[in-house]
Amino acid sequence: MSPRDTDPREDPLEEFFARERARVEDLPGGPGHWDELVRDARRPARRRWAPYLAGAAAAVVVGAVAYGSLGPGTGHLASPATQTHRPTGSASGSTSALQPPPTSARTVPPPPGASSSAGPSPTSTVLPAPRSFGIVSLTNGGGRHLYALGRAVCGGQDCTAVVASDDDGATWSTRASFPALTASGAGGGPTSTHDLVGIRFADERIGYVFGGTTLRTLDGGRSWTPVDVGGQAVLSLETDGRQVWMATASGCRQSGSTGSCRGLGVRRSDMAATTTSPVTVPALPRDVDAAWVAMDGSDAYLNATLPPATPVVQGQGPRARAYRLSGDAGAVTAPAACSPGTGVVVSATANSRGTLLGVCPGAPAGNPAYVMGTSTDGGASWRTHPAAGLGAPTPAGIWLTAPDATHLVAIRQGLPGTAGAAGQRSLLVSADGGLTWSEAGLDPAAAGTALWAGAAGGRLVYVVAGGGSYWASTDDGATFGAVPLRR
Repeated sequence: MSPRDTDPREDPLEEFFARERARVEDLPGGPGHWDELVRDARRPARRRWAPYLAGAAAAVVVGAVAYGSLGPGTGHLASPATQTHRPTGSASGSTSALQPPPTSARTVPPPPGASSSAGPSPTSTVLPAPRSFGIVSLTNGGGRHLYALGRAVCGGQDCTAVVASDDDGATWSTRASFPALTASGAGGGPTSTHDLVGIRFADERIGYVFGGTTLRTLDGGRSWTPVDVGGQAVLSLETDGRQVWMATASGCRQSGSTGSCRGLGVRRSDMAATTTSPVTVPALPRDVDAAWVAMDGSDAYLNATLPPATPVVQGQGPRARAYRLSGDAGAVTAPAACSPGTGVVVSATANSRGTLLGVCPGAPAGNPAYVMGTSTDGGASWRTHPAAGLGAPTPAGIWLTAPDATHLVAIRQGLPGTAGAAGQRSLLVSADGGLTWSEAGLDPAAAGTALWAGAAGGRLVYVVAGGGSYWASTDDGATFGAVPLRR
């Protein structure tokens, strides 16, 4: 034999295995190590993003902003967040006693060495979204980051959970769970101090959950701290990434599928602050069915729906009031074409800054119908036209969102508060500024239970209808596809 045959140090193959054997380290055995291997083996394979939402990230950023969120607010996702949905809640019939509830959250930490400010990568997911998760509110943090608040089962008991996606909704993981809190999503407001109704994120790191208690995160939802809101319940929260605006109440009552809140107020804070201050808005009503903030860029507006003054009759629309919050705060004058005493509900567009949209019941003249209005001066003046395609006015009104002033999406019977008792809802779209309307391309079952819709920049529109999925459109609401929160 040659020296090469007898001395492994001179054989390249043997040298390779010798080096690798030398690098092997003994690991301690035990149940913990075995459990980790089992968990890794059981993790589901990752799937590709649904083709109909390809490019959704670009749609959110283009015209949407660096800051955006969805949930009861504006109905669109523009520089600010939009709003959360308003599903019907439990029938407690009691008034909130606003004392801070326990707020400890079970969080999912980032992997060792990972930067919490950047958020987890898709490959660092620890726990998927719970199979029991039922969505209550959806928000977009900009880029590829989505967050949802919902009901779940955590460790065998009911809880509230926050789940997140860093890839435009292709995959979702649990960020935090709140065993001491509920998420009824009551339309009229939180039913107790333990009840959350919405979630908003200003970017991929900074976000809020709100309701009977309000919490803030600075690390993408992994840890949460209380926000001082003056002992109030928060009905709606929106932000443009610099300022945070809140519609508040001293207490809310839920009876059956209808709700009401007393002591309506407005609070504001800087994004960097954990305290808020009251905002004086002249002539705010004290008692409301519901109230929510709408954002047009950095301009904030408040909508409030009032209890009916008389028994509801066919063709009677909601009594609503709109207010400007930023700048010179005060009431927004309803268009002259609106029926006297009914007022107007305002919204904004995701892509056309400085354009305010309004909808109201028209002045009685034969068959009652809704009126659509457009304003480019903050509601000081309006251009209006009939919107007969929205059907006869009802107290539940119209929830409106819009990619732009031409493409509109509406939920008929969709306003929060008493909307839960108004009957079957429907999702309608318009491609001519509200002159004509048609049924949206959404599954009929989902359209009948649609709780909230929000435009998110570009041609992207979201719809929340509860359950384990939300719906998304990339063609201004003409067609929708279901996006599951658990694959």
